[in-house]
This record gives sequence, structure tokens and C-alpha cells, in this order.
Amino acid sequence: MNNCNDIIVSIYNNKDLLNCIKKVKPEAIQDDLRQEIAVSLLNTNCDKLKELLDTNNLLAYAIKICWLMAKSPTSQFYYKYKKSDLLNAIKYIEATRDLPVLDEALYPVAKQYLTNHYKTAAEAHESEIFTKYIELGSGRLVADYYGIPTNHVYNIIKKIQKELKCLLLQ
Repeated sequence: MNNCNDIIVSIYNNKDLLNCIKKVKPEAIQDDLRQEIAVSLLNTNCDKLKELLDTNNLLAYAIKICWLMAKSPTSQFYYKYKKSDLLNAIKYIEATRDLPVLDEALYPVAKQYLTNHYKTAAEAHESEIFTKYIELGSGRLVADYYGIPTNHVYNIIKKIQKELKCLLLQ
């Protein structure tokens, strides 16, 4: 393979690179990622590609390009294709922020609901987390207190806030 185009085609069809690309989510951008890797390789100096091929580092180089494009928020690919996912996530977070904060007078109603509604171990776990959240006033402090992931705490808080909102609006 002396021709750079042949080298790029061989990497483009390489099963290991394809397996790497299949790990990138969402699936809808995988083909775009594959095309962008090819464009990146086409923009690479031909002598450099030949040197990477001769030293058996071309696949590793292509996989590194793949990973950086898919995961680095500074890459143009990430900005162009994954930005919409990020914006959707931000919209979701902003939508959940609009949930009302409980008035202190409603705490007894909420406590009674949590006590009666959450009977299983998993539900009791959620009740304890939410109760600690009311006490400490911060999801991060609750996560630190119990030594659990912050996202888990926030998911439980949002879930119970929605349930309480429905209960209190009835």
C-alpha cells in the first residue's frame, strides 16, 4: 500500500476501528464520526500516514482521532454533532428547576406521604435521601453524607419533588 488513499480506505474499513465507533452514543452519529475520521486522515500528511503504517501505529492513531472527536468538548465534531444532545440535556435540567420549593408549612404533609408511600427497601432509601436533602438543603451534601453519586441523589430528589407536586396540587 503505497498510495495514501489505499491506506485510508484500509483504516476506514478496519473492523477494530468500526467496533470503536460502535461504542459512541448516540448511534445516529456513528456514521458521521466514521466520515469525519476519514476526512481527518485525508488531511494528514501522506508521509506521516506511511510512517504510522510502517510502525503499526496507524490503527491506534485512527482510534485516538475517533475518541477525541467523540469525547473532547473542544473537538469540532463534538461541537457539531453532540451539541444538540447537550442542549437537550440542558433544557431538561432547566425544566426540572422550575419545580416549586416546598413551603415549610407543607413539610408535615410531605413527611406523611413519604412515610406512607415508601414501604420497600428501595423506596425507603429514596425517602431517606429526600429527607436528608430537606435537612441539609443540598443534593451534593447528601451525596457526600451517604457516600453515593451526586447524580443518583439529584434523580431521586427530582422524582420525589414531582410526586409531591402532584400530591399537593390535588
